[in-house]
Amino acid sequence: MIYILTACLVLVFLLFFTSYLLYRGVFYYPQKKHVDPYQIPDDMLYAPYKNAMLHLLHEMEQTPYEEVSIRSQDGLSLCGRLYLFRPDAPLMLFFHGYHGTFLWDGLGSFRFCRKNHINLLVVDERSHGKSADQIITFGIRECKDVKCWADYAAKRFPEKSLILSGVSMGSASVMMASVLSLPSSVKALICDCGYTAPAEIIKETIRSFHLPVSFCYALLHFGARIFGHFNLSESTALSAVKQTKLPILFIHGDHDSIVPPKMCDELYDACASRKKKLIITGSQHAVNAMADFNSYEREIMNFLKESGIKI
Repeated sequence: MIYILTACLVLVFLLFFTSYLLYRGVFYYPQKKHVDPYQIPDDMLYAPYKNAMLHLLHEMEQTPYEEVSIRSQDGLSLCGRLYLFRPDAPLMLFFHGYHGTFLWDGLGSFRFCRKNHINLLVVDERSHGKSADQIITFGIRECKDVKCWADYAAKRFPEKSLILSGVSMGSASVMMASVLSLPSSVKALICDCGYTAPAEIIKETIRSFHLPVSFCYALLHFGARIFGHFNLSESTALSAVKQTKLPILFIHGDHDSIVPPKMCDELYDACASRKKKLIITGSQHAVNAMADFNSYEREIMNFLKESGIKI
């Protein structure tokens, strides 16, 4: 009997330990792991656009901006940059992706906003850049941060129409925030390569590593609850778009190897509000604005005008 009990205790310990290791690997993102924006990797995502990205990154750094910060609902310091291009123009709030930075993911939004004289607030998501915390929750807590930023923008610029925009995790966070009590000045959402749910994108990633999906996800879900104190099933973008009344422009690359294009189709089909969809031919994940800026710009401009936003 003692051997069975010992074996059970060892098994429980191993499951806890494995869950913790997976939790640390997926959700934990300390400052020392943060990317250097100028070290754009030569991988299949960024290699074709590296020079153009570095040029835009330099322009983004050289363009005058105001550093801003707010407090999240759970008391964290959240930081961002405010680019004011024209006093009477709308304001776009941009949210980047997992392990990302607005100096990569936000380059398309910066180029679009500067060219069309739309004001831009780019945000360091929690646990990224200058913002506090070390835990990424795939939109569960980030969507509440989106609301905090929208509240800040509405209070500071009560006369401006607000546009919420995001890439990848930022896109999912924006969709999840769309059913929260957002200010009435939020008029439209631009959702680029967003996923349907935290659980689904995590399972998709596990699948890409040819690991047992159900077992690994169960350990990750357990780790999130026990060590991170959050529930990966608390909210989803898919459930949010079924309820939102805000118009949404969905953007996705048909060669996206991180967030499958079928997720864009699911979100678009489920969306209950006015909607449009732009598929960028040949584009990988999170680089749609770099792959085809002309289509990106044209469709966003048309969408904003159709949403009653004066440019």
